Amino acid sequence: MTVAAVIAAAGLGTRLGASQPKALIDVAGQPLIAWALERLASVTNVVVIAAPADHLDEFDDAIAPVKAGRPLLDVTVVAGGTTRPESVFAGVAAIMGRAGSPPEIILVHDAARAFMPVEPMLAAIGAIEAGADGAVPVVPLVDTLIASPGEDGALGASVDRNSVRAAQTPQAFRAEALVEAHRRAAEEGFTDATDDAGLVRRYGYRVVATEGHPWGFKVTVEGDLALAEHVARTS
Repeated sequence: MTVAAVIAAAGLGTRLGASQPKALIDVAGQPLIAWALERLASVTNVVVIAAPADHLDEFDDAIAPVKAGRPLLDVTVVAGGTTRPESVFAGVAAIMGRAGSPPEIILVHDAARAFMPVEPMLAAIGAIEAGADGAVPVVPLVDTLIASPGEDGALGASVDRNSVRAAQTPQAFRAEALVEAHRRAAEEGFTDATDDAGLVRRYGYRVVATEGHPWGFKVTVEGDLALAEHVARTS
C-alpha cells in the first residue's frame, strides 16, 4: 500500500523557553525537523510539513540537507493552523490534493518525536495493511500514577499503570478514514482531540495499538534536550 506522511511542526516551543519554533531547535548539529524527516524518509518518499506560517522559509532551509541527500524525497512545507488538528488537516489536504493517485496510508508524526526508530513506523503501517483503520505506537508507563489532587491538596487515588499506555507518533491511518474524521470534526467545530487516533475513533473507526519505542519520547521541556542530544549522537 502507498504511504505518505504529515509532520505536525507548528508548535512554538514555549515550554522550552525557545525564541523560535520547537522543530527548528538544533540538536547535535541539525534541527529537530531534519531528524524527524530523515527517519520518515525510510518509510515514505512523500512528506508534508505543517509549519508556522511566518517561518516557512526557515523550514525549507532546515530540511534542505536532508532533501539533497535523497533525490527521490518529495517534501512540501505548508502553513499550519493555530491548533494541532488544523495543522494536521492542512497537511492532509496538501497530500490529498497532489497530482496523481492519493496514498492509501497516511502517517501523522510530531516533529517533537524526531527520534522514533523505523521499526515502530513499519509496525503501524503493517497494522493498516492488515485491516485496521488506524494504528498507534504505545509504550508502558514506569512512573507511579495518581489522580489529580483535590482542592485541599490531598493526594489523588492511585491509577493502575498496567491498565494504561503512553501514545506516540507516527500514528498510521487508512487515508479515507483520516480525511473523513478531520472533515467531520471541522464541520462540527470539534477541536478537543489531543491526537489523530482520538479523532478517528470518535467517528467509529477501528484503531489498534502497536509496539512503540522509548526513543519516541516527545521533546517538551528543556531537560528533554539532553536526552535528545544523547539519542541523536548514539542512534
